[in-house]
Amino acid sequence: MRTLKLTTLLIFPLFFGCQKDDGDRTAELNFSRPGAIGGSIMAGYQDGALYAKGQNLSIPALIFQQLVEYGGETLSVPALTEQEGIGLNFKPWESLFQTKSVLGYRVDCNNDESLGPIKQLLTGSSFSDFSNQVSSSRGYQCVPFMSTQDAFDPNFGLSLSDGNSNPYYHRFAADPGVSTPVGELVNYAPTFTTVWLGMDDIFNYAIHGGVGYTIPSVQVFRSNLEQILSDLSANGSKGVIANIPSIDHFPFFNLIPYNGANLEQEQVDELNGLYSSPNLAHINFVEGANGFITYDQNSPNGIRHMVEGERMLLTVPLDSMRCYLYGLLLAYVNDRYTLTLSELSNIQAAINGYNEVIEELAIQYDFAHFDANAFFAKLNTGVKWNGADVNLNFVSGGFFSLDGLHPHQKGNVLLANGMIESINKKYGSRIPTINCSDCDGVIFP
Repeated sequence: MRTLKLTTLLIFPLFFGCQKDDGDRTAELNFSRPGAIGGSIMAGYQDGALYAKGQNLSIPALIFQQLVEYGGETLSVPALTEQEGIGLNFKPWESLFQTKSVLGYRVDCNNDESLGPIKQLLTGSSFSDFSNQVSSSRGYQCVPFMSTQDAFDPNFGLSLSDGNSNPYYHRFAADPGVSTPVGELVNYAPTFTTVWLGMDDIFNYAIHGGVGYTIPSVQVFRSNLEQILSDLSANGSKGVIANIPSIDHFPFFNLIPYNGANLEQEQVDELNGLYSSPNLAHINFVEGANGFITYDQNSPNGIRHMVEGERMLLTVPLDSMRCYLYGLLLAYVNDRYTLTLSELSNIQAAINGYNEVIEELAIQYDFAHFDANAFFAKLNTGVKWNGADVNLNFVSGGFFSLDGLHPHQKGNVLLANGMIESINKKYGSRIPTINCSDCDGVIFP
């Protein structure tokens, strides 16, 4: 018995002596100079606008706030002062900018009241947030709608009055018109960097229906991303990089059905009569669900029915569809509101190619790899988080903000935790995941 007790006493301190204390949670990682580079989703853009709370509770801000307790530094964020936010309007002929959306009751053209996102158009283009230069850590280089190519372009720092349609970087560029987001970040020499690039390269094309934008080739994306990771690694930075989720997971591209024209026989007869000329014989309506009429230069008279698999975007003017038969009555749905099968094929090919590059370069430059594509797919089927059901449903799902494109603050927490788990897996750290009581989801009236 004495031998057994002695052995037990010897083993007991050895076992607990091997446990790491809180000071060891970050393993060998150094978070003293935090860095972040990315587009809209990293900047905290949500509800159709950029605003202070979204920025301060963005993905990289949340991650580095979590690390302060373990010797890290907070990420200095150039927050806007405009309380209602400033967002780019995807319909610039209405106004260049808009406020953030809030959930409220609205009346449509049929005088039917429903609960939905409400925003205000911002007239003019003179805002103190865009004209005043603000200082920030050079480690923060997250700009709404910034493509990977933009991050190398000095003109990306020009002001709105100088012809730059994206004035967000101008606010905090060290030398507007000269400095670049990549140059500033590399010169800052962060010790750890969160990277999410490539998404806006593709999504800028997708959210505009493929009109006015092109997707940079996989080769161009590889060259740009490799230069960034190579320069960061040369300065000793470790980090985490995320890949690109499929547009199948975003309400912006999936909420409005391509065949949402539900017609009664009387309406069918009337519409078919209007399309009765020989060169429009391919336009034929039936009782029940019908594909809307869309532009197609390769079809007779340049129009045809939308077909299964094609997407209607959330920007389509719904009141015009409800009350004025937009997309049916000799008025096709403009190409900027739809994605055709060929455009969708281009998008998916780019996502596949970019993701292969991201995974390959993450390995090459010893960065943790966050598989956001798989993460979104998992959310699509639904998960439990803090006792609540979370999925990708618009408004009610607990993840997306009211623009159907970007997560809200609670959604940012989920993505930040996904990155933290990838960091822990890669580097052997034990960084705790985040539970943010101050983070907002969709706020109901």
